[in-house]
Amino acid sequence: MFKTIVTILILFIGLMLLFFFGFNDSYKYSWEARMKYFMGDYAAARELAKKAFDIDPYNKMAFSILAQSKISARMADYIQEADKYLRDIENLTQKETLSTADKLKIKMITEVMIEKFNKLNPTVLTDKELYAECIKRYKKFKTIHDRLFAQKE
Repeated sequence: MFKTIVTILILFIGLMLLFFFGFNDSYKYSWEARMKYFMGDYAAARELAKKAFDIDPYNKMAFSILAQSKISARMADYIQEADKYLRDIENLTQKETLSTADKLKIKMITEVMIEKFNKLNPTVLTDKELYAECIKRYKKFKTIHDRLFAQKE
């Protein structure tokens, strides 16, 4: 008798949760945002999480995904920007000699990208592979900067 009551109670609670999460738009958007986030579509995850958070500002999952997708989107943007600037630097270094203007441009690019990397704030939930890609780009900029502009003693 006791097992039957517990089983019925668990089923009832499970159905209530399913009903709540299934018909609550905020949690629907949160789950969709979570799936998009784990698939690497950070912009879509951010938009869906924002919708969910706007509907229910107490939705902790929406808040978490919104914050995390912003961090990850900044990292994805860093990678994209770094790749563009690395191509630019490669094009500049293909010349036989680097002009003072070219050196200055490379110095500015490397310093800006090193500083941008330092402002990235990964969390425990940040995709490790995404952050590892950021570190790779950072190391390239650091190496270029150190080789060309290290103080000679």
